[in-house]
Amino acid sequence: MNEFQPPLFEPHRWLRGGHLQTLVGVRSVPATPLSPQQHFVDLPDGDAIVLHEDRPSCWQAGDASMLLVHGLSGCHQSPYMLRLATHWFQRGFRVFRMDMRGCGAAATLCRQVTHAGRSDDVMAALTRLAEISSSGPLLMTAVSLGGNQALRAVGRVGAGIDSTPEWFSRLERIAVVAPPLDLTRCSHNMNRWRMRPYNYYFIRSLLTRIPDKVSEREDYQRHRKRGTPRTLWQLDEQITAPLSGFSDAAEYYRESSAKRVMHQLPIPTLVLVAEDDPIVPIGCFTDEAADWSPMARLVVAPTGGHVGFIDQRGQCWMDEVLTSWFD
Repeated sequence: MNEFQPPLFEPHRWLRGGHLQTLVGVRSVPATPLSPQQHFVDLPDGDAIVLHEDRPSCWQAGDASMLLVHGLSGCHQSPYMLRLATHWFQRGFRVFRMDMRGCGAAATLCRQVTHAGRSDDVMAALTRLAEISSSGPLLMTAVSLGGNQALRAVGRVGAGIDSTPEWFSRLERIAVVAPPLDLTRCSHNMNRWRMRPYNYYFIRSLLTRIPDKVSEREDYQRHRKRGTPRTLWQLDEQITAPLSGFSDAAEYYRESSAKRVMHQLPIPTLVLVAEDDPIVPIGCFTDEAADWSPMARLVVAPTGGHVGFIDQRGQCWMDEVLTSWFD
């Protein structure tokens, strides 16, 4: 995969450092031409996720379909999801934005919480895409937490841990941006004092959006009596892990981290990251990249923060990289 060369990145000169790049990266986007159709995807445990489909008038059977997967505390209406969906829609792709368990339009449909190891949910979404788009290539772009889910999904197939779906040969390429593929390392990073504002933001966002069916669970109510978590590790220890069948946060991180299957990726995979990402340490990628599958292509930008990548024009450079990757 070494032949891929991303376009030149010239960062915005007033947005120096990963924190500024991260903050500007979550800005709202202009009005979009999107008018999606919803598809409800039932999951084996009784929960459901939702896909939001936008199909251009020029799309024909055999053309490409793109799945977009959001990150932690996101949904199909997150600014980067809207921007990417519009980007691909205007280029003639049939686009599906996924709402994870308990997120967006799936908020009322779930008794389980989403987490980094929900790779089965990504496979369920791709299976529905394959059914709806009965022919043509399948592509996937996943951001942050969704990136870990996506990598884990295809890596487990490549490793033979999960069976190979009939449609899998149609999944031609994927791209992930800033995936927390070493959850233990990311959690330790978030425990630093300087990261407390990020912890506050994520925890507040997640707890205020707990689905009613989850908050009604006796085990959720019992764990919430332990007090409000102050770090993401505490949140995972008190809520995510026990509600998802893990003994503790350590087991959740160990079993859910995509780094365990990075050497088994069976399809061309772009991993786009920034050296100054404040949330996902760059060492997650550079320390063990030599052990990755030859199908993976790591692109490390010197700056860009966490899913920021704002260039000198005020545009998001990662969109150009993704365009080059999927062309």
